[in-house]
Amino acid sequence: MKDRKTYWFAFATFVGTIIGVGLFGLPYVGVKSGFWVLIFYFILIGGLSIVMNLFYSTIAVHTKGLHRLPGYAAIYLGNRGKQIAFVVKTLAIFGALLAYLIIGGQFLASLLGGPVFLYTFIFFMLGAFLIWRDQKSVGPVELIMLFLFVIVVIFLFIVGARHIQPAHLMTGSRMHFFAPYGVVLFSLWGTSIVPEVKEMLKGNFGKIRKVIIWGIVTCVLISVVFSLLVIGVSGVATTDDALSGLEGTFGSWVLKVGYFFGIITVFTSFIALGLTVKKIFWYDYNIPKRIGWALACFIPLVLFILGMQNFIDVISLTGAVMLGIDGILVTLIYLKLRKKKLHKKPLSHGLRWGSALIILLLAAGVVLEILYFFKILT
Repeated sequence: MKDRKTYWFAFATFVGTIIGVGLFGLPYVGVKSGFWVLIFYFILIGGLSIVMNLFYSTIAVHTKGLHRLPGYAAIYLGNRGKQIAFVVKTLAIFGALLAYLIIGGQFLASLLGGPVFLYTFIFFMLGAFLIWRDQKSVGPVELIMLFLFVIVVIFLFIVGARHIQPAHLMTGSRMHFFAPYGVVLFSLWGTSIVPEVKEMLKGNFGKIRKVIIWGIVTCVLISVVFSLLVIGVSGVATTDDALSGLEGTFGSWVLKVGYFFGIITVFTSFIALGLTVKKIFWYDYNIPKRIGWALACFIPLVLFILGMQNFIDVISLTGAVMLGIDGILVTLIYLKLRKKKLHKKPLSHGLRWGSALIILLLAAGVVLEILYFFKILT
């Protein structure tokens, strides 16, 4: 019974971390590119995410000690790899935490009324407290939050299904074919939480593998349902936060339920990722726990105060660039592990070509996102 309970805590932590603020950017980029283009990215990046998380879980299970990506990079790629991994991983997580603060404060303000800054601070304080309490607090909270979240998704779909217009699913432009890439990558990645899952399941690779595969499949299905609902109802009027464009059809009370749903998803991801970056400072850089906690929590708050508050730009850049480089590093580390520790023989041609294709895809995404961000490509 205890093992089953722990498994569901791990599953909820994994899914609850992945389903976060990126979900709310999906309908907006889906309208720009077209709903079926968005589905293509769900399939492509969903499969890629499963592979990358399995790579990372293999690294975590077969490497002694408690590490995060910078620590694994130091072991397998050397000190330079560690420094690159540290910069990339921390920037990626800080970008995610910043996005959670932005949208979490907005949703709370929309739900309860009042200044956004005040609710952002309240959101921050509650999340920082649970991050301070460590993962023993996170697992049960994630499970409860995920249960409520699924109920709200089902409720919204039941209420809104009759308002879906098939013609809205045919919008989009070829010019925006690349638009969903960074947001979908951001919304389905999940590697940051794999070491937490490993700790919760005590290194049982069979259970970790099940959590990863079924967790990402669950996230893809939820993302498709949510995108279908919002795009099908709002069409070209879809907003960048997904929810405010629904008010004219659903009314304010249903919208408030949506904001509640949004707060659930964003909050669970905030506490889980905050815990992860805190442990990067603890395990890989031997920074005292209190200082690691302060760095993990307060840097995103400072960035918000300094005016970095456009969450679509934040998640697009974080997803395509930072997580793209993250994936390249994970792939290189996995190949080193396979060659040195697991088989100690030349890698198969299939693994070599498959890994090369993954690296090429992620590298192309990094370059294209930078070009689009600086308006070199439009």
